[in-house]
Amino acid sequence: MKKFFLFRKEEINVSSVTASDSGQGLSVLALPADSLAFASADRGSVILVFNSATKYEESNLTDGESIEKTTVRIPCEIGKEVKLIESILAFIVREGGKSIMKFDAVDQESTFSPVSFDSKIEPKVHINPTKRVTGEPSTQTFIGSAGALGVTVTSTSVAGIDFDTAENKPLVDFNHEGLASFGAAAEITGWDNGGTGGATYDIASNVGAPSANLAKPATVGTTQKSANISPENHFIVPTVTVQRDYTIYLVLYAVSHHGQVSPIYGSADTQTLGPTIGTFQPTDTIVKFLGQNFGNFSVRHDTMTGHPATMPTQGNFNNTVDFKYIDSDVEDPEICIPLVIRRDADYNMYMYNGAGDLVAQIPAKVPVDGGPKMTLATDGRTDGNLVIERLGTIGSISGATFGAEMHLARFGVIEKDIGSASCSKLATDLFNFYKV
Repeated sequence: MKKFFLFRKEEINVSSVTASDSGQGLSVLALPADSLAFASADRGSVILVFNSATKYEESNLTDGESIEKTTVRIPCEIGKEVKLIESILAFIVREGGKSIMKFDAVDQESTFSPVSFDSKIEPKVHINPTKRVTGEPSTQTFIGSAGALGVTVTSTSVAGIDFDTAENKPLVDFNHEGLASFGAAAEITGWDNGGTGGATYDIASNVGAPSANLAKPATVGTTQKSANISPENHFIVPTVTVQRDYTIYLVLYAVSHHGQVSPIYGSADTQTLGPTIGTFQPTDTIVKFLGQNFGNFSVRHDTMTGHPATMPTQGNFNNTVDFKYIDSDVEDPEICIPLVIRRDADYNMYMYNGAGDLVAQIPAKVPVDGGPKMTLATDGRTDGNLVIERLGTIGSISGATFGAEMHLARFGVIEKDIGSASCSKLATDLFNFYKV
């Protein structure tokens, strides 16, 4: 009788995937026991490695690259790692009896008693290759066909971040390389675009005097050059318009435990705006954002005039992970804040933090036949084009409301939804590249 492993890390949700290099979004995984290649352990966990359990049967790889085997890290009571491995092996070789070895973090049930649910089960079904010498993800992909000189190889990286495929590369990417010509504290009068849109989207003007921060200033600790945007300062962006699905990513540095920032991108008329930090509250004249709890995700799109679509990032709404942008309750809060935002083809909205966790999910709110009547002024709509013309504070939404500057290290837009697994990987890659 064939036997199987069944791992359930979390409830299946809208961002669940079937394969993930980081393991984020891989909610449920079942594997045949006869695919087990080997088992090992470190303190407090057992690692199972499986043969022939990847999403793809074969791949074209360059020399020195491999696709890693599927792995599952199982949390275990400290000191009982070997006992858990012995119990698993005994279950596999035993004739008869139950055929499923269960590891269920949702119901906190397992076939084996040494399993602990104090931390997460970590399954990984790899999609992308890894460089064997360094352990880093590959930054190359094959295009075209083999000829006299072999297969053409092209980079899928932009300014130190690998986007996995050429199709996932951003249209616009404002990064440290585009600030190379500006010295410390110099006014940034332009910001070259590193994305596929090229010079068409180069920033050539600003409002106020946003200035450059060199690598590792004492007050911020950034590993790369960034833009210091004080209240009411912003960049004028050549109009970026994306219909339906998209992916946005950005990296901020918090100046202090209590720093606050306005919406980071938007249109000149402020119909498009996002992602806000803190609690959203309307007034008669402007939309005001108060950063009291540093825990809301709010967005709005072109032609919409109602209140933005909003969801708290604390409270585990829609199977998300609790998250504070700036956690003033801890002694040493994280000051590197990467965020990745995606809208799928059905207008659902998602946001991921630097750990790769899904921290907010806003269900689609769009007009449908037979549904409630909606107007452009209906609150919480998630449809409309993404239109970006401002970076920093935007229009009548004054940065002076917040009383502190922000440091923007990177901002980019991809003209498609790259999916949950890729967004999670992008968020963690941004954190690892820009962290102190």
